[in-house]
Amino acid sequence: MDLEMVLNELSLRIPADNIQAARQRMSDLITTAQTAAELGVNPILRTHSQFYATVLAPDYSLSDWLVDRNVDREKSRFILLSTKTPFLADLQNSEIEDRNLLSDFYFEGESTEGLKIAYLLESLALSIQSEPQWEFSHLVLEATLLEDEETFNSETITVFHASKVEHIQEHTPWIQNRLRTSVRDGIDLWNRRSELFPSLIFCETVNQQLRKIGTGNPILRQVVKRLFELENYCKSWTSGSFNPDQLPSKASPESETRLQQLRKKFTFVCPDGNERIFSFHVRMTPGAWRLHFSVDLGPGKIIIGYIGSKIL
Repeated sequence: MDLEMVLNELSLRIPADNIQAARQRMSDLITTAQTAAELGVNPILRTHSQFYATVLAPDYSLSDWLVDRNVDREKSRFILLSTKTPFLADLQNSEIEDRNLLSDFYFEGESTEGLKIAYLLESLALSIQSEPQWEFSHLVLEATLLEDEETFNSETITVFHASKVEHIQEHTPWIQNRLRTSVRDGIDLWNRRSELFPSLIFCETVNQQLRKIGTGNPILRQVVKRLFELENYCKSWTSGSFNPDQLPSKASPESETRLQQLRKKFTFVCPDGNERIFSFHVRMTPGAWRLHFSVDLGPGKIIIGYIGSKIL
């Protein structure tokens, strides 16, 4: 999935004191977006359905700004050509739409759509510099995600955020890595597994599981993210036992009860011909997805046995 930009609608809630300040806010926003685009970020700015009705200053709306002769035509043209509204316009992905509907995200106790979409698409969130909280390069959100038909999972997540050019400069390594590790779909991920994850060994069953993940499926980025977490861990795991606490995401073994009940389902044939039980797993949200792995080979190598919905 392409790396795009998503506008934080909460940053539009407080208008500027005057028209001149409003022009400066819009100019800074566009310069920030253009700087990101120069680094390879797709020059698409996703925003909410009422974006063009935004009040930028008293008696001065975004529509007024677009026809303001004191505004650089290149900047107003950028907004006209780059913005997509509503947030999920043109995606045509029912899975993303479902996950959007079945999850709630809050920033400092206030519901947020833009920051939620930025997280779901693993995109860059942009804000107008209207309040002190938008002066930070990362924003922490509280998320409630529907894991399955009955279970909600609450967690704290972080989104990459920018309200000025300096934030883009800070995010340059992340942007470059995000672009480098972008994959079209599960098939592309499987074909590039040796290039992207030299420390990970994939069971053949994972091939068929990844093939079911199509272009635009938000779980694809979550899978890539978890695999890189395991890959990076392997690079520093040179001796001793596997320590799940050193992974960024929570990794845990299955309960003894589930292992006894579903032993065969947790057992996969590895490339060396041996069957192993894949108890350790990490979660992927939104949705009840799991990535099961084995650390039986010891330091520096992890075997990936299963990527898919929670095994039942």
